[in-house]
Amino acid sequence: MGLFGKTRYLDPDIEDWCLETWGWLMANLGGIERLRRTPLAAPTPEFFPPTAAQGHERALYLFERVKTLMGMADMPARLEAFERPPARQRLGLFGKEEIESAPGGSFRLDGDTLVIGYASDLVGRPETLIVTLSHELARGLVESIRKPIPGGGEFRELASELALAFAGFGLFGVRGAYKPAQSRNPFAQRGITFSEPIWAFALALFAAMKGIEAPVGALGAVPADLTLKAERYFKRNQDLLAPLRAIA
Repeated sequence: MGLFGKTRYLDPDIEDWCLETWGWLMANLGGIERLRRTPLAAPTPEFFPPTAAQGHERALYLFERVKTLMGMADMPARLEAFERPPARQRLGLFGKEEIESAPGGSFRLDGDTLVIGYASDLVGRPETLIVTLSHELARGLVESIRKPIPGGGEFRELASELALAFAGFGLFGVRGAYKPAQSRNPFAQRGITFSEPIWAFALALFAAMKGIEAPVGALGAVPADLTLKAERYFKRNQDLLAPLRAIA
């Protein structure tokens, strides 16, 4: 604790890992120039214009939009649909709730090609499908880096979460992290690995690196407050950002 309260936004070990891994992503994926041309994606028509496509064609459209926004347009990738059993119902404290029977997305490598799978029932839920596709593509970004992940291989999933924010989809990460852990939460389908403050930290870090304000108006009260606190933290601690801004 400092004289006027906590001196670090996150637990020091976690914060140090986030900053080191962010630098690792930058050093291996295009540095500050890549960040400058990466937009902060949002679930709006500006980033995802309406389409008349249906079924798998709609999924392909969203897949290509996500790839492009994440700076992965030239990366070999293939999209595959899979069926999963219908969601189960159980009686909860406030009534019936649905529990997904299997994860909504999958990832594997076929040589140098990313093979991204998605549950076909997600087509009718565009934002959930976008989160699923972007997360699996973020895994592809991490797998494309041949240098060791900070902390070791057991941090691969955490590095993928951070890569999601690095690739401009931190807003989707924050929105997903704050939803109830039920079937309609794509993060619940695979298990949340970042806590809410870490997502807010990652979103604010992306915004600070680009010199923009995080769109807290698109968030609920609690995540917006955490994100604003993270933004203020970075404004007070520009020394944390200087080494990252120097990564070409």
